[in-house]
Amino acid sequence: MKVLTKVAGSILALSSLCSINGYATTSDNNATGNFARNAIKIAENKDIYKQGYPEAGPQSTLSYTFEQLNRPDMRLRGVQASRTVDFTNRVDHIITDLSLDFAFTSSPALIKELSHLKVYLNEEVMATIPVTDASPDKVNEGMQRHSIKLEPKFVEDFNTLRFELIGHYTRECEDPFHSSIWADISRTSRITYTEQQLPFESLLAQFPEPFFDERDYAQLTLPFVFNETPDNTTLHAASILSSWFGAKANWRGAKFPVNYNALPSSHSVVFATNDNRPDFLADYPGVDGPVVEVIANPEHRYQKLLLILGRNSEDLKVAAEGLALGLPMMTGRSAKINKVEYIEPRKAYDAPRWIRSDRPVRFGELVEYKNQLQAVGYSAPPVKLDVRVAPDLFTWYTDGLPIELKYRYTPPTDKGVSRLNMSINQEYVQGYKLDPNEYSTLVDEDIRIPLLSTDDTDKERYFTVPGFKVDIKNDVAFEFLFSTEKEGFCQTTAPEGTIGAIDENSTIDVSDYHHYIAMPNLHAYAQGGFPFTKFADLSETLIVLPQSPNRDEVETLLTATGHLGQTTGYPSLKATILTDNGADIDFDDKDILLIGSQTGADSFAQNEHMSVLINHSLREIKQAIYETQPYKYAKSNEDASTHVSLESYGSLAAIAGFQSPFNDERSVVSIMAATSNDLGLINNTLIDGAKLIEVQGTATIINPYKVHQSHLGERYYIGSLPLHTLIWFHLSDHPLLLAFMTIITLLILSVILWRVLNTLARKRVGNKED
Repeated sequence: MKVLTKVAGSILALSSLCSINGYATTSDNNATGNFARNAIKIAENKDIYKQGYPEAGPQSTLSYTFEQLNRPDMRLRGVQASRTVDFTNRVDHIITDLSLDFAFTSSPALIKELSHLKVYLNEEVMATIPVTDASPDKVNEGMQRHSIKLEPKFVEDFNTLRFELIGHYTRECEDPFHSSIWADISRTSRITYTEQQLPFESLLAQFPEPFFDERDYAQLTLPFVFNETPDNTTLHAASILSSWFGAKANWRGAKFPVNYNALPSSHSVVFATNDNRPDFLADYPGVDGPVVEVIANPEHRYQKLLLILGRNSEDLKVAAEGLALGLPMMTGRSAKINKVEYIEPRKAYDAPRWIRSDRPVRFGELVEYKNQLQAVGYSAPPVKLDVRVAPDLFTWYTDGLPIELKYRYTPPTDKGVSRLNMSINQEYVQGYKLDPNEYSTLVDEDIRIPLLSTDDTDKERYFTVPGFKVDIKNDVAFEFLFSTEKEGFCQTTAPEGTIGAIDENSTIDVSDYHHYIAMPNLHAYAQGGFPFTKFADLSETLIVLPQSPNRDEVETLLTATGHLGQTTGYPSLKATILTDNGADIDFDDKDILLIGSQTGADSFAQNEHMSVLINHSLREIKQAIYETQPYKYAKSNEDASTHVSLESYGSLAAIAGFQSPFNDERSVVSIMAATSNDLGLINNTLIDGAKLIEVQGTATIINPYKVHQSHLGERYYIGSLPLHTLIWFHLSDHPLLLAFMTIITLLILSVILWRVLNTLARKRVGNKED
């Protein structure tokens, strides 16, 4: 029996290998067999943490407008008479009551007896709404408003509410494409539902649920709990998990409220060591190594706590690393992380969400869900891909971004022109005619998308290129437009069963581009996390906080690392976090993220490096606040500036970028606020896409209502280029100097050529004389 136990233990250890740039070995105390049970010694008396739900689950009522559900445009037209609104249901909730309040305006030409609006929930008909007749002598005013009770029994995890217009404007000889067939549904229409929380097992096999649920489209809010102000290593453990959850949340955004020795009433993450733990875990048994465990909240039993446990803060970091890398092997309620070993460091520009820069990337690698590359039906929505490129991609004077596009389609009618249109960020790029004779073959097209980068490196301010942009984040869309066919005097028909598909072996290739960018560039930081995300694990990043960071400062750290995780899709496993004097930290070899407040500048560790860093940061922010001008004026008057002396007592925060005072090839991004409470302005900006896009230039000033950019300050460049490209690029801003140097170069070459030819002539004359 002992032999079998040892063999089983070896098998478990081997099955725990993790291949995501490292290994994470885990043990599960709920598995069968003594070998697993011995991994963590669970105390027998844990009555308060046992799952029991004698009381009814808490209920809440939620309400969302169609605009909040990302459906602001609900127009039903002719054969394009169907539109959908999607909503979700969390895995730990059940919807008990569901209603729809909506308003629509319809065409006055529609016949009441023949026209109506059908409402479906997951393809089950919920209601049929007749349209009203318009009085022939009166303008058709106002909207039709309706309230419908929907059946909760048809609700699933992912739900679709569909509206279909059955419209008729005449009783004979009707054209379904006629412009009289239309209805518009108001964006203020609203879905309201009551949900009840369900008991949820405390199992790591279901993680990240319920802490993060992909069915939930709302912003992720996940409290982090510490007993007291965490040290550097504990902060690193927390930042690993915040960046991991940020990557999971992706476009939703993620917020991490910080609690010191307080138990939240929602799903939360708790960091605790044997000697330093919150009071509500005072009687919880100690551990003998890094442990990850899920338990019920002792005061709110329908909520869960993710416990990150260890003997010390170093164990907490190992537990966080193990959870981020070894999750697929974790089952049961708890797991002990025996070891995390990094076999090979990550390479530059290998972030999972970025287009790889070492080889062409197949479209199939960018797919997020099944059939994403296929458009079915005459009025199918475009095929869309999320394409993200490295922020420092050097695109100056290039032909464009090369795409090898392959696509297939069903045979279109030969009585009209069918097309495939390509767009980037809602801007038209190129179109192709769908030949009826080539439908059975795979069509292969080579495209070069003209580039207009958003940073200063490509000189977009100085010359004009086509008016669409390839930004850091790009929405690439392919729309199949099939032609219709006229039958008789008034009948137009659309082909049935039309399908267009983009082949997954289509490629996009940025491997021939260099990396070179003008800094500071806060747009690169806001949209791509650059320069920190050059290495996805933040291995060349130093994050500096005050000596004893308060809740607001720690929350800003977690929000900032969550934002970086969202841009890369990878946790910040290798970041260096500093709150002390940093005597053993190499400031020269790091990009630095500085977080703090102006009033608390004295709370930073006092040493030479920190003094230099803080002084530079405050100087840049002061310049941005007092000397900010609109970009077009600042750019045309770089040598002129104004200074306004004033005092203001409102909330204010700033994000500033500048060259590292310790290394010319390194950068600093400073996140500072007037007071620590004002750091909430930064947090709200980092998780709000509309505000985040306004973070640009060398500094951004944020108040509770607006975001202002500054484009002053010294410019510097990081990256590398071939020597001839580097010279040509930097001289392109100085045409007179370029012309002068060209003339001098030609004169020098002429003199050299003259001397060479003269020498050859003398030799020929000498040979003849001999």
